[in-house]
Amino acid sequence: MRKYNVLAAVLLVAGFVLAAPAQTWTIEQVTNNTEPDTNAFAAVVSSGLMIGYTHFDGDAEVFYASNFSGSWTTSRITDNTREDVGIDIAARYNEQTARISIYWLDTPDWEISFCSGSPGSWDIDRVTDNANNDGWPSLAIDKSNHTHMAYFGDDGSDLEVFYTNNVTGSWVIEQVTDNGSLDALPWIALDSDDNPNIVYTDGTHLLFTKKVAGIWTAPEEVASGVIFPTVYPFLTLDSDDNCHVVFAKSDGPDFEIYYANNVTGSWQEAKVTSNDYPDAYPTLLIDPHGKIHIAYITVEAADPEVFYANNTAGVWTTSRITDNSAIDIAKSGRYFVADQSGIGHIFFSNNSDGDFEIYHAYSNSPIFAGVEETAPKDLPISITLSSVLSTTVNYSAPKADNVSLKVYDASGSLVKTLVKDLQSQGEHTVTWNGFSDAGVRAAPGVYFYRLITAGQTVSVKGVLN
Repeated sequence: MRKYNVLAAVLLVAGFVLAAPAQTWTIEQVTNNTEPDTNAFAAVVSSGLMIGYTHFDGDAEVFYASNFSGSWTTSRITDNTREDVGIDIAARYNEQTARISIYWLDTPDWEISFCSGSPGSWDIDRVTDNANNDGWPSLAIDKSNHTHMAYFGDDGSDLEVFYTNNVTGSWVIEQVTDNGSLDALPWIALDSDDNPNIVYTDGTHLLFTKKVAGIWTAPEEVASGVIFPTVYPFLTLDSDDNCHVVFAKSDGPDFEIYYANNVTGSWQEAKVTSNDYPDAYPTLLIDPHGKIHIAYITVEAADPEVFYANNTAGVWTTSRITDNSAIDIAKSGRYFVADQSGIGHIFFSNNSDGDFEIYHAYSNSPIFAGVEETAPKDLPISITLSSVLSTTVNYSAPKADNVSLKVYDASGSLVKTLVKDLQSQGEHTVTWNGFSDAGVRAAPGVYFYRLITAGQTVSVKGVLN
């Protein structure tokens, strides 16, 4: 395993904003063989990190790796004579079951499959079966452990966006778009009500739609002037169901990274990078304080390198992760994650040993800090232990207003939404039974209860036994 350090200037968040010394990243080699490994995508679970990637052993196959034992172990998922390409991965935090989306060559067209399991026990379920090309399946898991997927398909005349889930036990497919444009590269995320939200490109625009009460909303323009396929959008939602999108777009001389959100109710776009090289394949995550962290690739004179950006200081700051004469490349998607301690993890491919191998860069200190305890006097909140398995939260609303009360773990990750509603002035009580929004019992430990109402925010600490 090779390791080396690179220097990156990064600002950390502690509480809300705190400047910190320059960040260092350690880079380790995950795979080491004589055949190319590319397109890694990652998920964080309580045991550590799991990734899927594409391995070329005469044809493309999908492989899996994890570091649960303290070192990286790899295993094969598919083994056949056709081309199989992995795109996305999802997992419930307290489990080791990986869910991976795959598209594969069912000559003469491409089809989509869904894979779930762990090393030694993989189930592969065919999702599409038609005479058209289907590809780029992104996925998400709902609170009931069902999988939702968005992909693009050739309907015989052009490309359209499709959506499917296995809620009923079989894959029910819906056509989301139906027009004369090239609708492609969809990315899916589920909101707190498990409604699917999808961002996609029609070839010249970046568009957004969501399904509410069984109906897909009219497409909203996120950005214009994008070019298929270089836009490669990635979507995630914050704890208030606001959408955050990162993508690549030409600014004239070359391609740069852009970011957009609908926090204000309409889409606002910001330029993240501005340099003399093309920037591509962005992905993002949101920290507990609502700050955005982005990984992307910059092509420096035909030498792609991995970069990192954040807006923790209120402005976009970019920094370098790799700096070498080899090719460092990551495909758009979920290749950048953060663990419960706020450590950032970026997966990419590097060809320094003659073929491409998977590498892992991780920050040597947190790229963000967890929730802090703050308690304004005029917004009282208290925590009492109701029983061994439940906690009662008592709080006071100074006036009738929207109230948000959410539980976060010590790293700042959202665990449970207790209240999200309009409430009257006065005293209120709610009990948390210790289960997360995903229906998994939270581990014993320290949790923070964040109350937002009447323009104020307060966080108090409690212990779940």
